[in-house]
This record gives sequence, structure tokens and C-alpha cells, in this order.
Amino acid sequence: MKFSNISPQKIGLLVIATGKYISFVGPLWESAKKFFMTDTPHKVTMFVFTDMPEVPIETIRIEQEALKWPGPTLMRYHIFSKHEKLLEQQDYLYYSDADMRFEGKVGEEILGELVATKHPGFWNQPYSVFSQSYEKRTNSQAYMPPGYGKEYYAGGFNGGRAKRFLQMSKEIKGWIDIDLKNGIIACWHDESHLNKYMTGNGPSIVLSPSYCYQEGTNLPFEKKLVALNKNHEELRK
Repeated sequence: MKFSNISPQKIGLLVIATGKYISFVGPLWESAKKFFMTDTPHKVTMFVFTDMPEVPIETIRIEQEALKWPGPTLMRYHIFSKHEKLLEQQDYLYYSDADMRFEGKVGEEILGELVATKHPGFWNQPYSVFSQSYEKRTNSQAYMPPGYGKEYYAGGFNGGRAKRFLQMSKEIKGWIDIDLKNGIIACWHDESHLNKYMTGNGPSIVLSPSYCYQEGTNLPFEKKLVALNKNHEELRK
């Protein structure tokens, strides 16, 4: 058993799982109990935002209506901001896509003020390639001008100090509200806004694709948090 030099912290793991996505929550939570902060004194609580009645007994269920696509991803920071009073009681908050699974040890190396993860599809690509996925329309709040940005960050896992994460959530929510008022949705939804925010605010920790490892690929990284293959269209019905 390894012992941490950091005093025990409360760590919230945030998962949005409406509709058929609820099927991923049990396996994700079981994998978290095996690999997420298990060699530390920290207390992990999973918060499940769902419209389904059944969640693992050890988790906290928060009622969340199912939204029409792309609502479940576009509006995730709205959801977190709505429950700010509850979530700010944690010391750290980390968002994970529901359709993920922990397969390797994840510990205190992720504890930082603001934490981002390199996208597994772009980690070794030059700016000329990954920057094509930035929002290019100048009328979007997620717009990234030429030459702006050093990485492309994945939306599937990010977090940090609770106060800092909720501050980010509030700002991204505001940007998305402006976009919606102007009749625009960023090209990669919340991930576009996340990249704009992280680029402008400089994450204190940038994690490798180990923390968003695409299932079935052969990346030169240890598998820590794996993004599972699935049929998106079937799950969104």
C-alpha cells in the first residue's frame, strides 16, 4: 500500500448518463473502485446525472432530463453549473464520459488546478492538422484564430480544483448561451469551447492520451482510462 503525502481530499467524479448511456455507469464505477485513487487516502464520490431510476448504490444520483442531441454534450457545463452548490463541497472535480472504463492506476498525478487531456487522435500531429478541428467561424465564442493553440484537448476527461472547474463551467456555459442566442453551435460542441478555454487559461496539468485511450487502437501509452467503442446512433435513440 502506498501512502500519500497529501491530506485526504474529496474528489467528485462527474458522469452524465441519460437514456441508454446508463448501461455504462455500473461498469465504469466498478472500474473506478479498482483503479481510481485506490492507493491514496482520498474519498471518491461518483455523481450520476440521469433520467434513469437505477444507479449503483454507492453513487449519488442527480435528476437530469434527457436532451436531444447534441444537448447531452453541448450542455454538460450548464448541468454542472446548475448544481454548483452541491459540487463545490468537493475539493476536486473530474468529468468523465460515461462510456469509459478505468484499466490502469489513476492517482495523484492528475491533481491540479486545471487539468486537460491530449486528444488520442491528435497527440502526435502538427498544428496544421489538429488545428483544423478548432472552431473556425468567427461568430462563435469558441472561435480559434490562426496560430492560436498548442494542443487539441479531448472533451472526455478533464477537471481540477472544484472552484476552478466550476469557474470554467460557468464561463463555457456563458459562451454557449451567446452562441445559441446567435443561432450557432460550435463544430465539436462543448469540446470546441473547452479547447478555447484551456488555450486561453493554460491548464496546470496536461495528461497524455492514457487518460482518454481509444479502445481498439495501438497508442504508445499505458491504458489508464479507455474510451469504449460503441454505436453512437443506437445509443442516442
